[in-house]
Amino acid sequence: MIEVNGLRKSFGEVDILRGVALSVDRGEVAAIIGPSGSGKSTFLRCLNGLERFDAGRVEIDGLVLRGRSEIPASGWARLHREVCRRVGMVFQGFNLFPHRTALENVMEGPIYVLGVNREVAENRARRLLDRVGMSDRLHAMPRELSGGQQQRVAIARALAMEPRAILFDEPTSALDPRMTAEVLAVMSDLAGDGLTMIAVTHAMHFARRVANTVHVFGEGRVIESGPPEQIFDDPREEATRILLSSVQAA
Repeated sequence: MIEVNGLRKSFGEVDILRGVALSVDRGEVAAIIGPSGSGKSTFLRCLNGLERFDAGRVEIDGLVLRGRSEIPASGWARLHREVCRRVGMVFQGFNLFPHRTALENVMEGPIYVLGVNREVAENRARRLLDRVGMSDRLHAMPRELSGGQQQRVAIARALAMEPRAILFDEPTSALDPRMTAEVLAVMSDLAGDGLTMIAVTHAMHFARRVANTVHVFGEGRVIESGPPEQIFDDPREEATRILLSSVQAA
């Protein structure tokens, strides 16, 4: 479903991604863990086309993205639109339209990007908001919602585009423990339905319980990958052991 090889990205003279390579099968839940500054969020932004990368190759369900020097800006704009049709994104900061209700936020993409009929888009939005436990707040504005509620609306908004995969960029980092539990419960439910997911997360219990594969990032590289039981119970790399020890001590 997703294949990444030799992905490199720099900001000025600072190397953020240094040859990242990993793959995600259709229906797989992949968790990405690692210390702050290890390139996790930049990696997701390269996958969904928000950042143009310098070198390497990304293939998403048959769509191929290449480094900056191989694709002109005009070609990248077209590819980015195609990426957005294949991959949904849930950010740390919700990014809801503040002047739109929860229902309208979920309807916007299908109507204006996919050209879906308004009635069809509304029915889809209502169904998805019900799925994430927000059917009683359809007409609430974002300012009237808690952080956890806003993030659940953001998940419904991503699902409304009917993506083939969803990327989660630390979706619970701004939430308190109760709201974190709400959002992780929704994500676990989606995983149970076979949705392809890549989640950058600090929620180690989610990575252990829900992910099929855990990728450990460090200094812009994947330093270790494996099933959760191997990563958490018998890590091969010293950097992984240090990371897990620091999380347990926190």
